[in-house]
Amino acid sequence: MPAHLFQCPACSAPLTPQGRASIVHCRYCHSAVEVPEALRQTSGVATWSTLVFESFVVNDNNWLVGDLPSEYFAKLTQAIADGRYRWEALVTLPSSMTTAWLTGYPLSDFHLMVNCKHTRGSRAGSSYGVLFRLQDNRSHYWFRISDSQFFAVSVVKEGEWSNLIDWTRSDMIKPYGVNQVEVIAIEKHFTFLINGEVVKEIESEHFSKGLVGLAIEGYTAGETIAFDFLDFVLRAP
Repeated sequence: MPAHLFQCPACSAPLTPQGRASIVHCRYCHSAVEVPEALRQTSGVATWSTLVFESFVVNDNNWLVGDLPSEYFAKLTQAIADGRYRWEALVTLPSSMTTAWLTGYPLSDFHLMVNCKHTRGSRAGSSYGVLFRLQDNRSHYWFRISDSQFFAVSVVKEGEWSNLIDWTRSDMIKPYGVNQVEVIAIEKHFTFLINGEVVKEIESEHFSKGLVGLAIEGYTAGETIAFDFLDFVLRAP
C-alpha cells in the first residue's frame, strides 16, 4: 500500500488522507475514521515557508483601497483599518463581482488561508472568498462561500465561467460568523478547506501558476452588502 494511504479499521479498504482533516469517511462502509497524525498534512505543506502574513493593520502590501463605484456596484468602498480589510457595496446588477489581489507572488504550489466575515446583507444574497492562479480580472480560479452555508469553485477563462464544484451545502460554514477559507495547491491538485476541514478535492489544469487575491459577489440588485477580511496568509515551498 502506498505510504500516503492507510486502511479503514472496519472494512480494511484503502483510505486517502484529505489535507489536514482529522476525520475521513470510508466510501465502502461509510465509517468515520480518524486519520493518523503523521498523515494529516498534504505533501509536506507543514514545512512550507510563510511568504505573506497580512493582518490588515496598515496597507504595506498595497491592497486596492478607496471608493470604486462601477456599473456593477453603485457604491463600492474598500478600506484597511483596525485589523480588517472592509468591503462595502451596493449591488446594481445581479451576480456582480469585484476583486483585489496581491501583487508580486505568481505561484504554482501554495497554501492560502483567509479569515473573513459577512457583516451586512442577506445570507443568500452574496458570497465571499479567494482567487488563485489568477492571470488577470478575466482569468482565474474562484473559491467562495455564502452565509446560506453553501460553497462553490469556478474557473474563469477570458471572462467565460465554468463551475468546477457546483454550489454544495456545508455545515462547516458559520452564518454571520468568522469563517476560514483555505486552498492548498500542488501542481494540478487542489484541496479546499472551510474552518479547518476538507470539503472537496479536485484536479484542474487550466492555469499552471498565478497570483492570489480576494473577491466578493453580490446577487441581488439594490442590496447593500459588507464583508471584513481579517487576515491573509500565503505559504509556499
